[in-house]
Amino acid sequence: MTRAALRWGIAGGGTGGHITPALALAERVHARGDSVFLLGSSHGLETQLVPEAGFELVSLPSRQWMGQGALARLRAGWSLAAGCRTARRALRERGTQILVSVGGYASVPAVVAAATLRIPIALVEPNARPGRANRLLAPLAARIFVQFQEAAVALRRAAGDPRLCACGIPLRRALVEAFADAPQRSAPLGRFRLLVFGGSQGARQLNDTLVEAARELDPERIAVFHQTGEADRERVEDAYAAARVPAEVVAFERDMPRRYREADLALCRAGALTVAELCMAGLPALLVPYPFAADDHQAANAQALADAGAARMLPSRPLETSDLMTALRELMRAPETLRAMGLAAASRARPDAADTIVKTCAELAPTGGEEQR
Repeated sequence: MTRAALRWGIAGGGTGGHITPALALAERVHARGDSVFLLGSSHGLETQLVPEAGFELVSLPSRQWMGQGALARLRAGWSLAAGCRTARRALRERGTQILVSVGGYASVPAVVAAATLRIPIALVEPNARPGRANRLLAPLAARIFVQFQEAAVALRRAAGDPRLCACGIPLRRALVEAFADAPQRSAPLGRFRLLVFGGSQGARQLNDTLVEAARELDPERIAVFHQTGEADRERVEDAYAAARVPAEVVAFERDMPRRYREADLALCRAGALTVAELCMAGLPALLVPYPFAADDHQAANAQALADAGAARMLPSRPLETSDLMTALRELMRAPETLRAMGLAAASRARPDAADTIVKTCAELAPTGGEEQR
């Protein structure tokens, strides 16, 4: 007996926060022996990252449609209609049996098209405050997967709703394995180890604040690893050197699991992927939400982690050096508090999220992925 291979579509994109979960799911689907293709925008990061990962991408005409003028909304409406036609054709040609949406405005035409074809739909919402696309599309979904229970309310799903599953955010298999293989964090020896990063491109606000704060750091008690992004690397490195603070400053770091494991505390943004990685590493954090994130979702993510006792949230409008130093000094003097925060973060880790989502979604297909003679 062999299991009938299923045909999957995964929709969404625009940012790394959407594309990474999409690729994580595509990896697991491919590993099952099923076929999968992705639907996304024609101008987002997916146009580069999806082909690099070895998957087919169908580009959909799509535009943001909210918070714009009448003409822009008219164009967005036309783009949505065109995107629905393209998505419908792609889904029919491939005999798609399941569509999973990871959010972003590019997901809207794909989900609408799937609904018209009566293809089972699942949504993945990584943030505590759901994006507009997923809020709009939630009524069409047979299953909704969230990282934060707080998202359920906004998606109008009761905690006991069988369609809702709080299973975490899908992470790439290589990243999950890297966290599993990384050495466990040791007890602090010598200097306190601070990890500062703002995503792959760095964060100018964090960089500016650390340039000011460097002179207030005790070079005998602290060591810093700081990912700055390319533009600020030399400026930040010079600030640490002038203050005689031991620091390793890089534009980009490929082995983040190692850096998480070596640190005692992180200072970073609160994107959905960052939060998931902090939990995987069991690393306490000072979170500074990006103030211009859509729907202020990073503030909601940070608050959820703070409420769980896994992080402290610092205000980002503006991020005052005095606020940072007060929080940092307090935690440096409280190893038991840091330990409790780390345990709280680790308790929220969901390394099997992608596998759970794929297994659950497979049951939605008309054949249910059952074995066939």
